[in-house]
Amino acid sequence: MLYSKLENGDYKTENSRSDDKIAKGIRFFYNNLPSFKKYSDEDDLTYIIKNHRLLVIEILEYYASKPKQPSLRTIEGRLVDILRIFRIAYETKNYELYIKYSTAMVDLYNDNQLEEDEQELNEREEKAYVPFQVILGKQKQLQEDFDKLTDKTTSGAYKLNQDLLLVSLYSLIPINRDEIKTLKFTTTRKDDDDYIYFKKDGDVILLLNVEKKKHGEYELNITEESATLSKILKESYKLYKRENVFTAYNNKDTTISIQGLSKRLHNIFSFTGKNVGTNSIRSSYLTYLNEDKQLTVKEKDKLAEKMRTSRRYIDTAYIKLLPKANQLKDKEVVVVKEEKPSTNRYAKQLEANKRYYEKNKQEIKERVMKNYIAKDKTELARKKILYYLNNSDDYIDRVKKTTLEKYDIKVVDGRYV
Repeated sequence: MLYSKLENGDYKTENSRSDDKIAKGIRFFYNNLPSFKKYSDEDDLTYIIKNHRLLVIEILEYYASKPKQPSLRTIEGRLVDILRIFRIAYETKNYELYIKYSTAMVDLYNDNQLEEDEQELNEREEKAYVPFQVILGKQKQLQEDFDKLTDKTTSGAYKLNQDLLLVSLYSLIPINRDEIKTLKFTTTRKDDDDYIYFKKDGDVILLLNVEKKKHGEYELNITEESATLSKILKESYKLYKRENVFTAYNNKDTTISIQGLSKRLHNIFSFTGKNVGTNSIRSSYLTYLNEDKQLTVKEKDKLAEKMRTSRRYIDTAYIKLLPKANQLKDKEVVVVKEEKPSTNRYAKQLEANKRYYEKNKQEIKERVMKNYIAKDKTELARKKILYYLNNSDDYIDRVKKTTLEKYDIKVVDGRYV
């Protein structure tokens, strides 16, 4: 089990495609935690398993020493990094150590719902979130720059067009996830991949044929949804005829990976100082739509279908309540200024929680351990799976059919029980 293989994606499977992010988490461990800095040049990741208790302690101590308390999702992310190493090493999730860590995450969320109820940006989200007006402003700037070119056959013109396509597909229609980054062009209807389909009648269609377990095939008429995007796509295909919508800047016949396009998106918005990505744009988009006029249940259902998500996830994860200083009204704003963190009820609650924990931490640890020992581990595992199935938009993609059968999990009225 090697870091180099993790970073290169050698352990990836159909149900686990985020090892590049896990690798960043491992770097966090040896860059910030005192007992793990000595492993900065260590390729073998066995040390994480051997020292998992010390690792968790130093993670908690690291965040406890920070003036600004971490969000629950930040802590969860660190535990997810550890869990992934367990999963690779033991090639199963069905063993005691894995279940203990998974249960700890569920208990953390079950006991601390304030953050989700407030719908405020957590620490991780703040690093990636920009108001959607910034996304729209950048799209407009790229389009104006490309339209001004007198010679659109140069390599510089192609690079600009690639950036314009990427930002436009992530701003001018209801925003999907990484399937946008793997789109191909076609002039005939196909069902073996995800496509931009140019119909004979002139309409441009988004065909998402690669099914997700909860979200099947999907078709969107881009021409009806956004005439601007339809025109951009037609022009790009006419000027630079190719199979893949996105390619290397310097060669339209060379494919580019999802990770490469994620970096490209980040670079396009580097002027904001934020690590802008697909999820943050989806959140920004839905928050933007909900700002002036609260979206109705019917409108959210329609958006959920177009974005291949759920209304529940739109409400619990995507739509954010922003400080008024961040609620921009000018649709042409491009540059966003950093705002100081606002003092709010959540921050005060976190501070109170920290004081209470410091005063009573031994009693809390003993009570938690006593409660954990008394719990049915099988039922805990089942509750963990149910929690993530009903609260995470893509967790179902990582769960095997045999696991659902083992824990007798079914869908009733659109909810896992």
